[in-house]
Amino acid sequence: MGKVMRISSMSCTEILIVSLTVTSSIGLLTYFSDTRTSGHRAYDAQKQVLTERATAFTEAKKSLIDLINQHLKNPEFKEKSIKVLSSKKRLRPSRPSANSNANGDVDTTGIFQTNLEAENISILTAGAIVALSTDSKKTGRYQPVQNTTTYIDPAKTSDVGLRFFKDPQAGRPTTTIALPIRDNTNKRRGYYSVDINPKILYGSMFIQDASSNLSPPENTHAVAYTSLNQITEIYTPIEPNQYPSLKSEGINNALNDRPGPYLYLNHQRKPVVGAYQYVPAANMGLLIEREQSVLFEGARLRLIKILITGSTISGIAFLALKQLKVQNSKKEL
Repeated sequence: MGKVMRISSMSCTEILIVSLTVTSSIGLLTYFSDTRTSGHRAYDAQKQVLTERATAFTEAKKSLIDLINQHLKNPEFKEKSIKVLSSKKRLRPSRPSANSNANGDVDTTGIFQTNLEAENISILTAGAIVALSTDSKKTGRYQPVQNTTTYIDPAKTSDVGLRFFKDPQAGRPTTTIALPIRDNTNKRRGYYSVDINPKILYGSMFIQDASSNLSPPENTHAVAYTSLNQITEIYTPIEPNQYPSLKSEGINNALNDRPGPYLYLNHQRKPVVGAYQYVPAANMGLLIEREQSVLFEGARLRLIKILITGSTISGIAFLALKQLKVQNSKKEL
């Protein structure tokens, strides 16, 4: 009789184990299916917004170059800038404007455009010495045109990627664009140099319809090499004075213009769904990321619900079956 009870008890336990195993399997399969579907849907939405923002950034950069180039084509600018570059004196815009005279003073009115959000604008000699600047402290200094500066000659091509570098004085990335100043013989006499805060270009990506907003919200990262071996964001609206070195699989893939998985750990070691691409106009990687913990919350709640429901039903069935077998055993006695 004890043997019959033991077999009955083991059968109930086995049934419970099988029931819980089936419940767990159903829950996990459902969870993986839900996360895969949610992940694909999230990635597709992020990829669409990513493309829109990359295009907006590229167009903003092009408009910026066109605006500068248009100013350089102005006959008045060409005449006055050539006079500045030909002058033996190094002028400052704070000096009173005056027509050319025996003392070598030159009228600098209108040399620097006012329709441009620039941190600083300078006229450089052919040897890259600052001849005139909106920042008087720069006058007379050497400013490299090759290394940290983006040199663009519209006569050849405007399709040149921007270079970003960490400004030690400002404590954040910046970019400098230089275009050639040519005389009537097309000889290059100097450069028109413009320092741009990346905040302007970064903000251009968000001047669009509300339909481009994602739910839940995303984190947009525009990253680039801001020194020889350091990758940082070109601008961050959350902490505009903090630019630590960043590293992640998504960042590496974006900067190297190569495909990769959309599920990875971000620079904070958090699991994210990420869409990314390389933006040639700025030699930068653009990433749109959302945390998996937020995106997959619905799938996680559904898994918990399945496990709780399945465990409850299995437990009730186990107790009912065990009680039934106990009653049958008593009847047999």
